[in-house]
Amino acid sequence: MMSDKPEYIYEIFIRTTPEKLWEALTSAAFTRLYFHNTEINSDWKVGSPVVFNRANDGGIAVEGEILAADKPRLLSYTWRALYDEDMAAESHSRLTFEIEEMPGVCRLRIVHDDFDADSKTYEQVSQGWSAIICSLKSLLETGEPLLLAGNEEAPEQEKGVA
Repeated sequence: MMSDKPEYIYEIFIRTTPEKLWEALTSAAFTRLYFHNTEINSDWKVGSPVVFNRANDGGIAVEGEILAADKPRLLSYTWRALYDEDMAAESHSRLTFEIEEMPGVCRLRIVHDDFDADSKTYEQVSQGWSAIICSLKSLLETGEPLLLAGNEEAPEQEKGVA
């Protein structure tokens, strides 16, 4: 039976190693550069919290719970955006990153699913993930994130983490 719940799937190939890609997904120093100027924080153990803190004021933009963490191949956690009242009222959705090493590159597959029907969160993430992940790709491959997805505020001296 088909579900009426929406899902977002995005795949991209990035010239990097699985270990570096994992670090970019799980390190506050990296996420601040490509992910709306937020810093991800968790101990990456199943059942532990994961939060995206806004770098400018420390407030929580997104919160969730680790569902799976198999470094450097699989990371999954629940997702609830707190920066918007309507999205904060929705149930948690699920975000999964699958990393596959290939000759010279990694395939990153993102599946964001388990949304409420008519989810505002789904509308937002389906518009935003491609810019975020393309900025991540640019950061890993060139040392510079793209100037979009809120990254325009990243201090110049912090760019070039890769």
